[in-house]
Amino acid sequence: MRTPRRRFLQLAGGALALALGRGGTARAREETGAPRIHAGTANHRLGPAGRRRPTRLTPLPSFKSYPGAERVALPRPEPGPERALAALVRDPAPGPGFQAGGLDLGQLGRLLHLTNGITGDPRAGLRAAPSAGALYAGEVYVVAERIRDLPPGLYSYAVAEHALLRLRSGSLAGEVLRALESPRALEKAAAFFLLSNVFDRYTWRYANRGYRYALIDSGHIGENLRLAAGAEGLAEAGPRRFHDDALHALLAIDGRAEAVCAVHAVGAPGPSREESGAAAEALRWLGERQELAPGSLRAEGHLTDRYHAATMLVPARAEGPPSAVPPAPAPAAPDLALPAALPPPAAGVGACIRKRRSPGRFLEQSIACEELAFALEMAGGHAALTRTPGVELSLVAHRVRGLAPGLYRFAPAGPGLARVREGEQAQALVRACRGQDHAGRAAVALASVGRFARSRSALGDRSYRDQLLEAGAIAQRIYLAAEAAGLAARNLAAFTDQDLNELFALDGRSEAVLHLTVLGHRA
Repeated sequence: MRTPRRRFLQLAGGALALALGRGGTARAREETGAPRIHAGTANHRLGPAGRRRPTRLTPLPSFKSYPGAERVALPRPEPGPERALAALVRDPAPGPGFQAGGLDLGQLGRLLHLTNGITGDPRAGLRAAPSAGALYAGEVYVVAERIRDLPPGLYSYAVAEHALLRLRSGSLAGEVLRALESPRALEKAAAFFLLSNVFDRYTWRYANRGYRYALIDSGHIGENLRLAAGAEGLAEAGPRRFHDDALHALLAIDGRAEAVCAVHAVGAPGPSREESGAAAEALRWLGERQELAPGSLRAEGHLTDRYHAATMLVPARAEGPPSAVPPAPAPAAPDLALPAALPPPAAGVGACIRKRRSPGRFLEQSIACEELAFALEMAGGHAALTRTPGVELSLVAHRVRGLAPGLYRFAPAGPGLARVREGEQAQALVRACRGQDHAGRAAVALASVGRFARSRSALGDRSYRDQLLEAGAIAQRIYLAAEAAGLAARNLAAFTDQDLNELFALDGRSEAVLHLTVLGHRA
């Protein structure tokens, strides 16, 4: 059977891109950390560089099965307590820390449903968090400690059934705590949510770039959990530093084909943020310091495998407080003040998560500058939401009433916008997004930009993982802000890196676009 011309061009382009990617990797052999892994997961104009997809015609299953595991039914996911999205983002609650207290099974079920459950048509299986190609690399595990009507143990969330599968019985919270760098603040958490990725669910189609998508997905999922917990009046914490292999052993996974990418603790809230000011600082360093595991980016395997293995943490050889995070550079001075956002929409967190869908098409209609201001406020979030330094927002405005078309950087302290380039950028953005007309039809495109040096100086080579998680959390807040304001948002992850970085006036090495989300009116 003759190969169709389009498929032939894709294969030829992919082979050339692979050669370019290998050359780039050879030239960057001495580099470590974010610049190298970002380059190694890039899209070139002829396709993704790096590992090619296996010879398979269908995707991997989007969830794991555990034959013989005991099934624990969860209550039907009815809407629970609602708190307005705007209020929760503007005033995150509660403060740091937990107090002894539990959740009931209904609360746990609602959290799981809003975190990554099926919220669309069950036949389509669309979930609460977006996913590249609806391939869903993420798995959600629960280490239950104080859940009423649920024995302590390790459970896998069975998405299709909205049920739990018991994998291990008994109190296991101590194993999670021992894997964390600062565990004492989380000792009274009622449950831990471990977010993993089965990487080949993405890499079979997207090659090395699937690694980016998987980490960004974990950011989407984790942000849903944080917001859903806040709406329930619960405390949530998402420690970034953990001993990877200790958690892999707990889950009986290899850390390569599937790896834990994020940890979240949920439970009854401790003191308020105001009451716990001094205590929060005291809790900043209470655990065993962790460092990068012995290893090298020159180890065997594909680039993404080598990077992930080389940025795993283990307990440090010598104890001591972590080095101080360097102060953030002065933000760009805004040229334009943003207007006050519209009166905050009353839409609740749960309603926004359940409604969230990526539109198939956008109308070429403008949005108000006040609507953009609201989306930026939600995207930037409260200072307490930022868990990784070095991720900033830039935007390309096409049709925003009261704002000239052009490229801007968001200055949250204003809040305002710093003008980078004036003029129509729609066609250039469509080209950079590989012909996706959503990029030009939407009213505005918002980019999470990674400032690699800033993040690496604070967190080391592991920081690139954390920046992708942060970019996913930011994008999820844009999605939910759009639903709250009666607009629509869509991720555009398939962009050509070099073209998009040039459009956003970035060098692509010390700073680069991590993720892109467009906002406008649903057709």
